[in-house]
Amino acid sequence: MQITFNKRLLLIITILVTLSIGAGIVIYKLWSAEQQPLLTIEDLESEVDDTFELVLPGPRINFPNDFRMHPKFQHEVWRYIAMLNDEQGNEYLVQWFLFRISMSEDEGTGWESPQIYTSQAIVTTPDQVFRDQRFARGGIGLVGMRQRPYQLSIDNWTLRSFSGFPMPGRLSISSDQFDINLSNSLDKPYIPLGENGYQVTHELMSRALYGYAAPYVKSAGTLTIGKQAIEVSGMAVFNQVWGTDIIGEDQKGYNQFMFRLQDGRVLSVTKTRHHGDVDAYHYGNIYTPDGGHVALKHDDIEIHAIGSSTLSNGKTLPLQWVVNVPEYNIFLTAKTPRLEQWANLSIPSWSGRIEATGSINASGYLQLIGY
Repeated sequence: MQITFNKRLLLIITILVTLSIGAGIVIYKLWSAEQQPLLTIEDLESEVDDTFELVLPGPRINFPNDFRMHPKFQHEVWRYIAMLNDEQGNEYLVQWFLFRISMSEDEGTGWESPQIYTSQAIVTTPDQVFRDQRFARGGIGLVGMRQRPYQLSIDNWTLRSFSGFPMPGRLSISSDQFDINLSNSLDKPYIPLGENGYQVTHELMSRALYGYAAPYVKSAGTLTIGKQAIEVSGMAVFNQVWGTDIIGEDQKGYNQFMFRLQDGRVLSVTKTRHHGDVDAYHYGNIYTPDGGHVALKHDDIEIHAIGSSTLSNGKTLPLQWVVNVPEYNIFLTAKTPRLEQWANLSIPSWSGRIEATGSINASGYLQLIGY
């Protein structure tokens, strides 16, 4: 599954960096989903003006070397999405994101590190949605990666394994409202996105990223909500993408879909949205149970909103969709059974489970950013 940086992240991190330089500390405030952000991100401007490595066709993703961080590129994202059930069949959704942005191509140590991070954890139960987030600067021991054995962490949130690979591994997240402890095993191999890990995200604008996905991850463990421990199991996807100018100033957001089709295939598609007269762009991948995949280009995919819903916070969002890949006989109509899943975090988004019918039934996941 592909992951892109939102301009909102770049802007709020710039504010945090400015505060850390002026006061010697990074100040941040967590706000609940019912509150409005203290800053209007759209009114601020980025101060990042540096030269980073470009994303070009040719290099191939290499394992395990590319499980590392890629600090010469401006942006990097790790994403873990698990669709789980308890013993009674109740549905749960666990989301963990780690975002890295580099303010400069120059290397620095300690407080001079140009690497800034934010992370989000979201747990959706049958009754509630719990959210938390972390911020950190690189170089001072609060966030980082160890390759052998693999460990990716920010504060006390950690994905670790006993090898140089992310999976098999354990995701451990602790917050005031919930704890996540999930063991993960790889059911199928890691798969480079697009063509050998080079994923075009807008052909006319020459925009692309590097990355890989693990779309077949078996997940099982415990979610603790308050004092209640809930045993859950299901399937997850883990991916990592990196690049420079992943989302440019012209882009206002994206819609990301992931479907687990009834025949075992996994469809992951993204629709990017742009300001002005720039048309939306589609890209994605189909993963197959035998470990193969097909890279999908814009003309391969049809994505149309067919209905919208208004949330209690007043936002009107497109939450009913048609997603078609005609060449592979995939014609889906998707909707969510649950509207109130807005996460008003550092990168505001709506994200939740969806169900699809059509040429084949599917369960899935939708994330909307930039609304």
